Amino acid sequence: MDTRVFTADYDKSDIAVRVWIPLGVAAVMGMTGLLAGLPMLSLIAAILTFIALRSWPLTRVDRPALKLSQQGVEIDGLGEVQWKDVTEVTAGVVQVKSVKMPAVDLTFRRPLAEVFAATDATRLRPWEIRVFKLRRDGKLRIDLGKMKDDPDAILSAFQHFHSQTRVV
Repeated sequence: MDTRVFTADYDKSDIAVRVWIPLGVAAVMGMTGLLAGLPMLSLIAAILTFIALRSWPLTRVDRPALKLSQQGVEIDGLGEVQWKDVTEVTAGVVQVKSVKMPAVDLTFRRPLAEVFAATDATRLRPWEIRVFKLRRDGKLRIDLGKMKDDPDAILSAFQHFHSQTRVV
């Protein structure tokens, strides 16, 4: 049995700006606000902490954004879906302001709640960044612009694994 696995990790190039600096500034401002009796500084510290927590998945070294295998695909923050439940894998586009970024669209045989199984990758923290978005037409869009790996390589991996295990 083929045990190949493809993983794609978050783009961590701006982790200092998105996580560590806001946390450091929040710690200093929060303590200053408490000691000096300035609640506005503590409020700003809370906002900076929220900004850092939103990008917290970037700090994880043991959990990729995507993990594709012969069995299925595991999406950080969502869980795992078996390839037999994926009917279609297509290239898509995510538009952020005026910039178009590559994406992968997945179509499922059944409703999303029925096809995804909880794994270590499943988390219920709605404030954290995600690589996925549920579209109105029921498809799941995966934003490849948030990952450090080449979008074409990720799309090719999706198509390879899907074609190898597709149920006709």
